Amino acid sequence: MKTLLKLLTAAVAMVNSAFCQSACQQPREMRPTALNLGFAEGSADTPPIGWFVGPEWYRPPQSAVHEARVVSGASCNSGKQCAILRTVQNGDHNRSFLYQVIDAAQYRGKTLTLRAAVRVEPTEGAVARLLVRVHATDCSTTFRDDMGNHPIAGNTWAYYEIQAPIALNAQDIEFGTQIVGWGSVWIDSISMNFSKQ
Repeated sequence: MKTLLKLLTAAVAMVNSAFCQSACQQPREMRPTALNLGFAEGSADTPPIGWFVGPEWYRPPQSAVHEARVVSGASCNSGKQCAILRTVQNGDHNRSFLYQVIDAAQYRGKTLTLRAAVRVEPTEGAVARLLVRVHATDCSTTFRDDMGNHPIAGNTWAYYEIQAPIALNAQDIEFGTQIVGWGSVWIDSISMNFSKQ
């Protein structure tokens, strides 16, 4: 009887595991490749084409706490166009993320170097971060770096980078910049290079 119970328990666990893996869906935002890394597409004072602002699950769009806009001119690092992610009103959540998600299949077994010029205009101690997160086909996270130990607080343009190994079972790569607290983060001159591990 005990043996039968153990076998049934193991079978249920296997079914649940298989269900969880099959229920793991690709992110709705995932694309084959990254878009508009230099923010050259689109016009000034419009949302940056190809980018998402999140998270969205805690608020309806009409009560957005953060927004992203294209900026042009001398205020950008490149002198052409860049993007700004900023707090626009008080809310329950004090962080936001300007991001893209790309299919990781063609980059498996390589190392991503994400590099970008960033500056932050802080209010009440706000900081900025670059962020890279790699998810596997079972929805687990195989890599995450959000610069938590060394956030960006400077108001002058500087380059920052994250190196991320892409696992052999990677499904997607999420990347972008994050603002934590009340303020604005500017981002420009983004590059993504993949090299053999």
